[in-house]
Amino acid sequence: MIRIAVADEDQEYLDRLAGVLEEYKDLSLAVYTDRSSLETALNSRPFDILLFDACLYDGQHVLKKNTLAVMLFDEEKAVSASFQDFPKINKFQRIGNIYKQMLELYSEICQDAGEIMGRRPVVSVAFYSPAGGSGKTTLALVAASRLAMRGHKTFYLNFEDIASEECYLPQSGEKGVSELIGFLGSEINFPMKLQSLLQARSDNLYYLKHFDSPNDIYEMTAQEVGELLTEIGRSGLFEYIIVDMGVALDSKALSIFEQMQKIVLVEKPDTIAIHKMKCFTGQTHIMNMHGQKMVRVLNFDNGRRMEDGGQIPLAGRVGAVQNPDSAQLITMLAGNAGVNFVDALV
Repeated sequence: MIRIAVADEDQEYLDRLAGVLEEYKDLSLAVYTDRSSLETALNSRPFDILLFDACLYDGQHVLKKNTLAVMLFDEEKAVSASFQDFPKINKFQRIGNIYKQMLELYSEICQDAGEIMGRRPVVSVAFYSPAGGSGKTTLALVAASRLAMRGHKTFYLNFEDIASEECYLPQSGEKGVSELIGFLGSEINFPMKLQSLLQARSDNLYYLKHFDSPNDIYEMTAQEVGELLTEIGRSGLFEYIIVDMGVALDSKALSIFEQMQKIVLVEKPDTIAIHKMKCFTGQTHIMNMHGQKMVRVLNFDNGRRMEDGGQIPLAGRVGAVQNPDSAQLITMLAGNAGVNFVDALV
């Protein structure tokens, strides 16, 4: 629970701000409209964050150790030089954004909370295909959406260097995965940092803004990939993690395979895709290490008989669908009871 003191003379603004912030179960909120009551509270009560307007806090009152003072400022007004060193949040914006910005600032000064006890076990699933154009991203998003529709808190993460999830998951905000990986190995509260960057398509489907540049993925090491997935898994925020992989079969891909509990191989019934999948499943060292976690999904199913996938079970078939709008297609497939490959992941 994060203890927050909010100080502002504007009662109407405070009522609106507190009305929304009180809905967040991880916050404990106290509000103050005069300097005297604020200073009394700061002397007698512990707070993690002081969210203040300059009319009530001058920056001189000594705060208790580890209290983060954050200024609420109006973009249309000049900020006094005495407040230049304080972190700042624009007070006139969506309160959900104020909440996220508070979490982000606080996550960088409070210690990592460690493993969250009592949380549900996380199921991590990777979607992979050695052939481009197999519909891997579409089916990964279908699975994430369907799990979310069933009430599971689901996180989608795309590791493609050139991603296409924006057709379904709008990329808003300035910070995302690239920001998060910069804090790997640091002493920040990683779950709080992650939560501050999350975007949501629905009540249960969460994601991050994609990597700022393909170079951010290229420069990641296999160890960093593993650390990122481990930290997301142990955050306690999700029940399912859906990882949308690129086609490369490098050390980073193998690190993802290592972290995953299940791996979905997306197949496409054309000659080149079939040949590439056969070459992939012919990699004995990969099959020996990870084959028991794999299932197959045949996409663009045209009713023709496919080659035997060996020991890898077939989890489902998805027929070819003509729909020029990708978002509509994903929504349609996610709600189609006939698309049952997701059942193999639950």
